Amino acid sequence: MSSSILLSVDCLRSDHVGCYGYDRPTTPNIDSFATDATRYRFSYANCPGTRWAFQSIHTGVYAGQIDGLGIPSGYGEQVAERFRSAGHSTFGIAHNGFLSRDYGYDEGFDRWTGVADFDEADSLVVKAGKRVANAVDSDVLKRRLLRPAYSLVAGGDSSGEYRPPTTDADVVDRAVEWLRARQSADDDYFAWIHFMDAHTPYGRYDDHLRAVRGDTDIDHVVAPNESDAVVHGEPPEQRVIDTYDACIRSVDEQLGRLLEVVDDDTVVAIIGDHGEEFGRYGDFHEASLYSSMTTVPIIVRAPGLEAGVVDDHFAQHVDVAPTLLAAADLPVPDQYVGEPLQRVTDRDLSMPTWYSLEAGHVGIQTDRWKVIQTDGERVGYEMDRTEREGDATAADAVPDERHAQLDAFERRLDADRVDGGTATLERDDDLSASVEENLSDLGYLE
Repeated sequence: MSSSILLSVDCLRSDHVGCYGYDRPTTPNIDSFATDATRYRFSYANCPGTRWAFQSIHTGVYAGQIDGLGIPSGYGEQVAERFRSAGHSTFGIAHNGFLSRDYGYDEGFDRWTGVADFDEADSLVVKAGKRVANAVDSDVLKRRLLRPAYSLVAGGDSSGEYRPPTTDADVVDRAVEWLRARQSADDDYFAWIHFMDAHTPYGRYDDHLRAVRGDTDIDHVVAPNESDAVVHGEPPEQRVIDTYDACIRSVDEQLGRLLEVVDDDTVVAIIGDHGEEFGRYGDFHEASLYSSMTTVPIIVRAPGLEAGVVDDHFAQHVDVAPTLLAAADLPVPDQYVGEPLQRVTDRDLSMPTWYSLEAGHVGIQTDRWKVIQTDGERVGYEMDRTEREGDATAADAVPDERHAQLDAFERRLDADRVDGGTATLERDDDLSASVEENLSDLGYLE
């Protein structure tokens, strides 16, 4: 057996990663890691949005096959459970309400750390502030009065600018402690660590701002959607991109801290869960099947994959679980829809990449075409895999074969259902207070 780590980064577009061609020093540690791993030039989130992406990554199927949100109750084939059943110690940590016990993400992990666990460690001042926020039934008051005050008491830097009470440094502190213990005991393990610093509300990191833009002379933006710094159809304000890049570099710093303690023979996969929307195809952070959200980094160090190689076969989220299991010489469940990347030798770029969010929201991409369906309406784009969507193609110009393939994909999603995903995105008795609070902070609950 061997040990494996999945490192996932929220909101990470591949075009803001150095080894994918970005001209800012956002990711020196990821770039260094890529020199000893396989980087996939064309790499995609099949279900681009945290609530859907990790359903797919962990279960090995498309989110569109799963009824409801979260890990299906009693599923038993999620990647952590496969490792644990084979005798590995398992560890998971994520400070995101969608990735919580409420949504079943603790299943398969011997040790799980989620939002509730971080809340227990909050300071008395932060806890008091959250109680006040929960008691205020006004989004306007929360945005204009409480957030500025909360920024002052929760901020960790001398400028008084916003810093979330839980950052990736806190996540890595806990992860490193567990990893060192397992490696000292010579245990085989599977660990999943999720990074959130590139997700709003954006913290301010002056050292990283200075690295990406040369100075710190910007008005910090915490939530672009609340400040009109990103407007659909217009270029985003430069301060938004500067802040986003600095936050990516903060992720990279903490990811580098973690990699320093990981043994060289450990299998490691680094992925983005989805990209980020800055107004080109929708409102800020709006989930969609456009390339701003679907194009993410996938970089893997594992036996059977060449080191320092840029692979031109496309990789996708549904390949992640099979790849990790195959690297540990564990069987891949029959219902998984992806392939171990170690065995991908003839995946031509003309072959379809499939996308799926909620019912009726599906897509297909090949080497020449991309078709997106939303609420029964289809829009086609003639584009190769190096391009982003431009002007839509006339409806009758999309080849009939692409439409037929997308029809068949929808039938497949309906035929191969996975029951048991029961949690919803509502303020109700099924969600814990800590998860409701976190999803509200992240902008998902009104």
